[in-house]
Amino acid sequence: MKNENKEHKPLNSTQVAQTSILIDTLTKRPYQKIGQLVIKLGITKPKISDRTFYRLIDKLFIIYGIKITFDYKIGGYFIDEKESSNTESFLSHIEILASAELFTSNFEDKINPLSLIEFETKAITASIHNFKIVLKAIQKRLPISFMHDSFYHLKKEEYLLKPYFLKQYQNRWYVVGETDKGYRTFGIDRIENIKLGTKKFKAKTDEAKEKFRNVIGLNYVDHKLQTIKLSFHFSQKPYVLSLPIHHSQKEINMDNVDTFDIELYIHPNFEFSQQVLKYGSLVKVIEPKWLAEEIKEELRKGFGNY
Repeated sequence: MKNENKEHKPLNSTQVAQTSILIDTLTKRPYQKIGQLVIKLGITKPKISDRTFYRLIDKLFIIYGIKITFDYKIGGYFIDEKESSNTESFLSHIEILASAELFTSNFEDKINPLSLIEFETKAITASIHNFKIVLKAIQKRLPISFMHDSFYHLKKEEYLLKPYFLKQYQNRWYVVGETDKGYRTFGIDRIENIKLGTKKFKAKTDEAKEKFRNVIGLNYVDHKLQTIKLSFHFSQKPYVLSLPIHHSQKEINMDNVDTFDIELYIHPNFEFSQQVLKYGSLVKVIEPKWLAEEIKEELRKGFGNY
């Protein structure tokens, strides 16, 4: 039991760095042999021991749910996405830990670390109090009651919510849960007078996440699930590749030399239309036709404002 508790301790600073290297390495080039990996993970010496490597990948799975598996046919290690939790969320977590390490080391006393960072928004700092309460409610499976200030309806309403998970979208945090009228999302920064309930509920986190799996943003009821095809000016390829619009994104029409075309499988909604419109003349909707007409009409209205 003593060893098991030790394995559940958070990663130390060296392990944070090793983990970041390991995930990045196997993401870019999977199926590497242990000999290659222990050399790359040797932060303070030429390489770590095989035993240290095995402890690190065990800890990754036990604490964070990230599964590093050995493929006996190919003869190398890879990230088993099917057996892992959200890898992207984990990488964000590791980046935060690595950044936190910078605030405690490698700075001269006269340098203020915060002077080296410019934050884009105050939304997260303004809602930390609510964030903590909501996270506690999710962990303990307790309902929350609150007043919510709707930007869309321009009014405040009181809600009772079973919170299932937190979702970030465009630098704002939202809680996804269930009211007596079904699944809803609420902006954390627009919640007031939040109170923690006492009657536990049965969590339906997986079911809730599935609702939003094929959604960009927060609304999954605007249109049915369907295939969307977009054609970008070729100059946009590195941007769309490095920051995909959706996890279902895949490149199509690869013979085209002047355009970069992609296919998505989503519920097209208002947030998605905003994503398309921000590219202006650098993107065209190929399919479906109704969406192409809708985007064309929005561009026509915008042109009419000038």
